[in-house]
Amino acid sequence: MSLSLPSLETFYWVAQLHSFNGAAERLRITQPTVSYRIRELEQQLGVSLFIRRRKLALTSEGEALKHYAEAVIGIMRDIETNIRSGNAQLPTLRVGVMDSFAVVGLPALLHELDNRFPDTRVAVTVNTSHDLVEQLSQGLLDIALLSTPPRRENIQLEFLGLQTVAWTASPKLGLNANPVQNSDLLSQRILSTPAPSNLYHLTTQTLSGTVDLALRINYCSNLNVIIRLVEAGSGIGILPTRFIQNQLDTGLIHVIATPDELPMQEIFVGQNKGSTLGVLRQVSNMIRKVAVESRFCQ
Repeated sequence: MSLSLPSLETFYWVAQLHSFNGAAERLRITQPTVSYRIRELEQQLGVSLFIRRRKLALTSEGEALKHYAEAVIGIMRDIETNIRSGNAQLPTLRVGVMDSFAVVGLPALLHELDNRFPDTRVAVTVNTSHDLVEQLSQGLLDIALLSTPPRRENIQLEFLGLQTVAWTASPKLGLNANPVQNSDLLSQRILSTPAPSNLYHLTTQTLSGTVDLALRINYCSNLNVIIRLVEAGSGIGILPTRFIQNQLDTGLIHVIATPDELPMQEIFVGQNKGSTLGVLRQVSNMIRKVAVESRFCQ
């Protein structure tokens, strides 16, 4: 019996996306080809790999094979990295970065990528870490820079460092007491990115003990807009301090001292375990280099 790599890769993406059509789109093949490869694999192994209900599910044998498929695809990726690392010809490289990094380090990262892979189309997605994780898990991204991401079975995370976040406000609001109490925070308009973002969870968790006080959050998906509102004194919010370093240096925004220090955020590079791009280790090293040089994390 000889199992083919295309069949294993097809099986992996059907299992990951719970969809024959989704796997076909991901692999850029037809749906009948996907069905044929899965049927051939099941015949070779003598087992059923999927329970075909309203939502496709794995059998116990399918669950076991998924782990082997991940390992095989990972080995193939390592071979590409170690044996063919001199080959700079790539398909589109799809990179995701969290929004706070986009301002601080994305120009330098794009410069690095363009120099290393001059003939490659680099497609960048800027979003919240939670959304990037979902895109990475679904195979829509190859690699992403993430902050305190939710764990996914098919995503490999490499720790980069820690990032400081703090409650911030304009001096116009007079929140200069040391420390400012939660009741004073709640008297202001609170600005945050929407759930399930890290800033949303930090905001609600920090103020979760104030059940007797009203918690009213104003949502905005654009961090730059939140910064402008904080600068104008239109509200307060938790922000990464490196992201607003210029505003802190010029006094447009200041850090609010609170009784409890906010936890530092963990920064990771995430990769889909099923990716067959052999240069992701090099791209990961470039991201690390830019993150260090831009002091994005410590």
